[in-house]
Amino acid sequence: MSFALTFGRGAAIIVTIMVKLIATDLDGTLLGDDKVIPKEIFSLVPALRRKGIRFVPSSGRSPYTLRENFRPIADRIDYICDNGAVAIAEGKTVFTRPVPVPVVRRVLEFCREEDVHVLLCGSKTTYLAPVEGTKYEPHVRPYYFRRVAFEDLAEVQDDVNKIAICDLRDPAKGSSQRLEACLNGTADVTVSGAVWMDVMRCGVNKGDALKAIQSHYGIAPEETVAFGDFYNDISLLERAAYAYVMQNANPDMFAHGNRVAKSNNEGGVLEVLRAIEKGTFR
Repeated sequence: MSFALTFGRGAAIIVTIMVKLIATDLDGTLLGDDKVIPKEIFSLVPALRRKGIRFVPSSGRSPYTLRENFRPIADRIDYICDNGAVAIAEGKTVFTRPVPVPVVRRVLEFCREEDVHVLLCGSKTTYLAPVEGTKYEPHVRPYYFRRVAFEDLAEVQDDVNKIAICDLRDPAKGSSQRLEACLNGTADVTVSGAVWMDVMRCGVNKGDALKAIQSHYGIAPEETVAFGDFYNDISLLERAAYAYVMQNANPDMFAHGNRVAKSNNEGGVLEVLRAIEKGTFR
């Protein structure tokens, strides 16, 4: 893709925009408020792939959930999963950073004293206390299709890539600060949605996972487009020369991007992807 800038007496400099990778958050970004993957993506992504452009959903969802979400094109895309704890390229895990076992135990102890629901996102499946029929079920069901109920999560024998905590009181208003104080720097706590917070190994984020995928393919940030709407997307945006913040994002998010896309309910991501596919991206 290229466009011309004209200076002085008609002399033109051709500026080429080369896009090789598109990384996008899902909830609040690619997905509308209905939480449904837009059907157009299943034709747009193969068209982009034919042009040598890779598509990378980047989400707090686990690998098996993302593959189910994108089933028609599941083998033709790459993934950033569990908010950056896992990166998958060409069907192979190229990056993984599980949560240390002592941190998992400490978080479980913390959650026993809080009015929250905790999920351990493992390498094999998601482990959680029984959720069916509880107030948390509507919030858990859309994101965690494959799950195993445990009465005592301390018995789980699996690498835990992410600890997801559902707090219907809004974690940003209290529980996230209490959890940070409890962990005392031994892990990172991120508010990842209106009722969600995540615990990750220190330093793990979507940006590092994107870097691993970029390195795998030899793709530079200058060849990368990224979309995000929430704080856990900041590191993702920092790895892209074309960093789109969604119009529906919190006001303080706009400082972390250099472009603005229409809101998630207006198909802002799809609009940019269409322009890239048509060669009209500027």
